[in-house]
Amino acid sequence: MMPLVSHNTPRFNHSPKYGRACCSFILLWAVIAPTVAAKINLSEIRDDDGSTQSQEIVWPERDVPDPAETASGFKSGEKFQFRGQWGLLRKAARLTISIQATETDDALLLVKTNVRTLGLAKALFPILFEGQTLLQPQKGRILNSRVTEISRSRETDVKTTFDYEAGNMSLVDETRPDRNTTKSLPYPVPLDYASALLQVRGWNLAQDSRHSFLISSKGKFYLIEMQTMKTESIQTKFGKLDAFKLEPILALPQSKLFREGGKMSLWVSADERRIPLRIDFKISIGTASLRIEAFTLSNDTLVAQSQ
Repeated sequence: MMPLVSHNTPRFNHSPKYGRACCSFILLWAVIAPTVAAKINLSEIRDDDGSTQSQEIVWPERDVPDPAETASGFKSGEKFQFRGQWGLLRKAARLTISIQATETDDALLLVKTNVRTLGLAKALFPILFEGQTLLQPQKGRILNSRVTEISRSRETDVKTTFDYEAGNMSLVDETRPDRNTTKSLPYPVPLDYASALLQVRGWNLAQDSRHSFLISSKGKFYLIEMQTMKTESIQTKFGKLDAFKLEPILALPQSKLFREGGKMSLWVSADERRIPLRIDFKISIGTASLRIEAFTLSNDTLVAQSQ
């Protein structure tokens, strides 16, 4: 069958006024693009700048999270899509996190992460980031992960494997073999960033409650302690929703994403769905933000009990 053809398709306007408008836009863009690029420094919110991490960190004692209380944050078949914005760029990136069962073991989950810049941001900073993590939710930890990133200035392909009997992490960097390393685990329950965000959904988010987790990212470890600051109503694409506001009160060592002193905030819906609604990062030109754009929940929509 031939495709339907619309006879109302608008034609290009070749009028002199239209041409002058286009020229003006091009000239304006030529002026403001370098300014926008200079002011927006993606290294402020990029997880890894390629530097190594000190081996001299003194890790404080912390209780291991109870997997029975945190595993409810992970549900097969769920998906969360966020719109990224920063500075003058209101639709700069898209972050998608999805969870699915593995084909070989019902007790394991795959957490997939996709980040890509859009529109003007893509022209200035083309980035495609993909991550895949094999998660053991019953024990609240990841077994292995792979991260690939393609940008204008670099490509990365990093694989990380955890040996819990030996108590260590092994990293293989396919693009920079000189960074291959094996490290001892400071705590026995590492997560990547996406899995940590999902785990928050299983926490008891009563006001002033505190929770810790260990982030593992490209050979680096970060101990993060989050506290529920308050409950407030925030505007979302789905209307005004009551949400728990959480902030890091400890980040050891300092993380570019999880930063203390009100420099990072996370909002999670204060209902049984526990939807991550928004994440803000304070940067030099204002605030970079991730805001929920779409989501799919599993058949069992009860993620955690309302407090």
